[in-house]
Order: sequence, then C-alpha cells, then structure tokens
Amino acid sequence: MTSQSASTAIPGLDRWDTTREIRQQPAVWRAFAPELAGIAAEIRPWLASRAHDEVWFCGAGTSAFIGETLASYLNRAAGPARFRAVPTTDLVSSPLSFLRPGARRLVVSFGRSGNSSETLGTLRLLDAHAPEADRLHITCNAESALARPMGLGPGEQRTILLPPETNDRGFAMTSSYTTMLLSALACFDPAPPDEPTALLARLADAAEGLIRRGFADLARLATPERVVFLGSGPLIGSARECALKVLELTAGSIATSWDSTLGFRHGPKAVVNKNTLVFVLQSADPFTQAYDIDLAREIAVQFGPQAIVRLGPATGGADIDVPAIGNDAWGSVLHVIVAQMLAVIWSDRLGFAVDDPFAGRNLTRVVAGVTLYDLPKPAPAAYGAIDVGGSKIEAALFGDDLQPIEKRRIDTRKDSYDDLVAAIAEQAGWLEAKAGNLAAIGIGLPGLIDAATGLSVTSNLPATGRSLGADVSACLGRRVPVENDCKCFALSEANGGAGAGHRTVFGLILGTGVGGGVCVDGRLAKGLNGLPGEVGHFGLPAERVATYGLPLVACGCGRTGCYETYVSGPGLTRIAQHVAGRPLRAEEIVEAAAGGDAAMRSVLDIWLDLLCELVHTIQLTIDADCVVLGGGLSRMAGLADDLAAAFEAHKLTGVRSPVFRIALHGDASGTRGAAILARQSLREGRP
Repeated sequence: MTSQSASTAIPGLDRWDTTREIRQQPAVWRAFAPELAGIAAEIRPWLASRAHDEVWFCGAGTSAFIGETLASYLNRAAGPARFRAVPTTDLVSSPLSFLRPGARRLVVSFGRSGNSSETLGTLRLLDAHAPEADRLHITCNAESALARPMGLGPGEQRTILLPPETNDRGFAMTSSYTTMLLSALACFDPAPPDEPTALLARLADAAEGLIRRGFADLARLATPERVVFLGSGPLIGSARECALKVLELTAGSIATSWDSTLGFRHGPKAVVNKNTLVFVLQSADPFTQAYDIDLAREIAVQFGPQAIVRLGPATGGADIDVPAIGNDAWGSVLHVIVAQMLAVIWSDRLGFAVDDPFAGRNLTRVVAGVTLYDLPKPAPAAYGAIDVGGSKIEAALFGDDLQPIEKRRIDTRKDSYDDLVAAIAEQAGWLEAKAGNLAAIGIGLPGLIDAATGLSVTSNLPATGRSLGADVSACLGRRVPVENDCKCFALSEANGGAGAGHRTVFGLILGTGVGGGVCVDGRLAKGLNGLPGEVGHFGLPAERVATYGLPLVACGCGRTGCYETYVSGPGLTRIAQHVAGRPLRAEEIVEAAAGGDAAMRSVLDIWLDLLCELVHTIQLTIDADCVVLGGGLSRMAGLADDLAAAFEAHKLTGVRSPVFRIALHGDASGTRGAAILARQSLREGRP
C-alpha cells in the first residue's frame, strides 16, 4: 500500500456540499429531536392499533440498507410483527416474491428525493395489488411523491417529513441516510437506550467529536486499491452503506466489498490483497464483539496489522474511536459517518468532483428513466363451498368479495362412504366448471373433524372414522379443508356478518341440535379435538332441572342431561309436552304464545331461562364480545332483544354482557363460512 502523510492530503474539503452535509448531521439531529419525539408519540399508538403481521422497510440503494439495519434489530423484540428489508429494486421487478396473500402489512418507504423510479413503481404496485396495506412514508423532500397522500385503498397512510436540509445536494446520501434511520428507530424501537430527545443529543455529541477529529485523522490513511467493511447483526446493513459510499464517491476507482464478520471467512476474504484495507465495525454487544475481535486478529496475522482498522470505543482497543451508544442499531450512524468522511477524502484525493463524481454520466443523484411495467392483475378469484347435510349437499360459488354467485343442490348419497365422496366430488366438479378462477374449496358438514388425525365423527352420514377431507382432496387433486357446519356458521358471521367488528364472536346454532363455534380475530379457535363450540353437550344445571321438574333425557352424544335435549327445537317440544302435555312444534308454540296461550308462554319462558343459563356458561368459558344466533329457533321475533334483557339476571354481578345479534347471512352463513374457510386456508398455506 502506498504511503501518504497528512501533510500531502488535498486541502479544502469544505468546498464540497457533501462535506458540509456530513458536518451538519449532529446539528440536524439535535434540532429535529423534539419534533421527532412528538412524531414518534403519534406513530407508536397507530402502529399498535393496526396490529401488523409484517412490516416492510423499502428503499433503493442506501435507503434499502436502512431497512437491513432496522429489520435485524427490531426482529429481536417480542411481538407478532415480523420486520423485513424489501429493496424496492427487488419488489418492483419481482413482486410475486413478496406479496404474500392475507398478511396485515405495513410498507415503510424511505426516500431522499421520494421520486425515484423504484419509489414510483412501488406506489403503483401497492395501489394495484395491495391497496389494503398500510403505509408509512419517510422522506426528505416535501414536494415528492412520497410526501403526497395516496388514498387509493382501505390501507391507512402516515408521512414523516424530515428537515429540508437533509435533502442532500451532493450525489451521496449522508444526512438523509442517518436522519431517516434515526427517525424510524424512534418510531419502532420498543426499548431504546433513552428517550428520543436525549438519545439524539448523545448521538450528536458523539458525532461532533468524531467529525471534528475525523477528517484530519482519516487523511493519514493511504489510499487503498480495495476496501472491505465488515459488521454483524444491525451493522451488516451499515457495512453495506459504508462500502457503497466509498464506491460511489470514488466512481468505482476503489473497489469495495462488504460482508458479515463470520461470513467474510467463507470465500469473500479472497478479495484481500496487499493494497486492501479491512474495516471491522465492532459491535457494542460483548458476545458479538468477540467474533469481531477474532476476525480482526486473523486478518492482522494473515495480511499484516496495516490491513485492519477496527471501529469502536478506544477503550476496547479500536483503531478509530467510535463511541458506544447502547446498541448497534442506534450507534450504527456513527460507524457510517466514518465511511462518509473516508469517501470524501479519497474521492477528493483521486481528483474527482466529490459532489458529482460521475460528472452527470452513468450514475445520477436520483435514479430516473427506468421503464416501469405493470404487473397484470389475475382474474378475480372465486371460492367454492360445499355444505354436506343429511338430505342435501349444497354447492355455492362466491366471489373474492364473498358475495354469492350461484348455487346448486343435489341429494345426499348415504348408501356408502364411497357414494358420499363421489357426490361431494360431483359438486366440486360443478364449482370448477362454473368458476373462471376457482382458488379453493371448503366443506362444512354436521360432525367433528379431529385436527390431529383428520378422522370424521358424524351422526347421520357414513363418514365416521374416515378421513373425509383427505379422501376428497385426493379425489379432486387439490387440498380441501373440512370443518363442522356450526363452526363454518360462526366463521361467516365473524367475518363480514353480524359479529363484524367484535374480537371474540360465538356463533350459536339453535335448531334440530345445539352447537356453535368460537372465532377470535376472525379465525376459528380449534382446540385439541376441535371441540370449542360444542356447547349443546354442556350439562344442564341441577338447580334448573329441579325448579322445573324436568326429566333427564338421553342425548345423541351418549350422555344424559345435555342442554341440547331442551334448548334445541325438539327440546322446546319436549318442554311443551312436560308443561302442558301438548308436544307442539316450535312454530306452533310461538304462535300459541303470541295468541295468549299462558301455558305456551310459560314454555317459552322456561326455554329462554335455560338458554340464558347456557349463554352464562359460554361467557364463563369464552367471554365473547358478541353472540350471534342462527338456526330455525333464531327466527323467533325479537329473540335477540328478549335474550339480552333476560340475561341480565343470569350474569355475574359487575360483568358486561355480550352483544346479542341474529345472523346477518341467515341460512347461507354455513356455506359462506366454508368459502371463508377455503380462503383462509389457502392464504395461510394449510389444508
């Protein structure tokens, strides 16, 4: 490596905008800190309320490296959201590699100019193919596309505008990079080393000292042919940014490379020759730091001590003093400032115009002129549902909006299991023929499906002990999820039905039998055996049985004294027989009571009292926000209001009652729920 002393370094670096923009960073952070603290205080509750499954950090080049640092750091925290660095250059050119259906997504877009081709392409892509995604735009340019509200879909948008001086005039991103990264950390970090105002002040103090001595100290380093930057964890993204700064500002005259500390050993170390400088961005984490130190020693032994430069606290033996702030994500900006200064020094020394090293050719400050191609929209998806009953098998076709398109019924074939499977397959074939793009099919049937074995237990179909879902799937050549029909009803009403807007929904069917399903956040609660919702087989309370002198009746489940024996339609008839000696059908009982028949009014009061007790038990075990009633008995006029009023005397003192609703989708809710089951299973990649 050629030697060059500080005295022969080219003076006058401050004539470049890039140098001034490096120097201004501490002052920008310190001045912006109070405003950023207020912004973060508004963004954090919004993020919590939106409950995203995944968060994308998007940008191109330097802006993409921000995401790498953030994702590496933020994924350490507990919580449902997964953080991902998604370069817009990759997203625009291969969107299907990223657009996972069904995810509650936040797309965070970083942009100095906010107008690059990839930024515009990302916005177009989201408008067309993910309008439901929330967006957070962080930009330095108040006149940019990122600064404008979108408003083209149901997803919400927030925008953070950085101080105008961060919109760097020079070719290289310097203050824009660091301030965008710090702004995102202020909004997303669940446990920062300090509150934003104090933390940015500490960083500003450290950066001022680093810059004050840095240009002179770094000028003592000879100009290398090659430079390598290495880091671990959040500092890997910083190493990439360091390498890019040197590569850009020297117009490729100094070849650069980057890697993780351990990854560098596996082949990439071949880049090192006698004219190479290897910079190790030393982690503040003692565990990770041990690997950084080992690698630095290895390079020094193999290539000489002049080949290695460690960035970190001087107290830890580093060659360039970079103060530790508390963690590598926040402190990474200090490591990058070192590379920014090196890039300016070497660019100027090699005779380049630092603010425009390519002289307007080959590379420009804002990437523009890229031809953008629109991703074709797939044909609208349709979802099929098959409701298998004791007498009829109904097939129904639904659009992606879950609006019904067409339905068809055939008789249930119960002579044999093979006949039943063939009938279901026939209905599935009809659905495939009718749909232009049948995405998935779901099946609902009266019975239980063991989630572990897939075996069915049915009372009036020849499928008990058989793997109905697997056999139908094999017959059709596609995965077909199967679920209990009452649970399909609950799924329907929790998603765009009477339970919409409630977190925990219990769908209660009151018909020939009594059953239901539990939905939390629009998903069915499955349990160990698929039992949640089988409330018809709760035992009747002894006190109520004694009060009304009700005889205990054997239930079809094999037990005696289940709620289903008295709260179902046949159970209501049984109460009428017990009270008045008249085994009337449910509709006759309701009609007689409305006409003034005191005995039938008493029958309905007993039935409603037992129903309240059942709901009380449901609330003690599930504590639903909303109970949606379906089945033939739910058609009783005013049932939801009557149940709500009567339930007040049954609930525990001081607790809130659930909301009672009648099913919005009525008899169609079972098939609609099977379609939702199909869509959720497809999007979640499970059978």
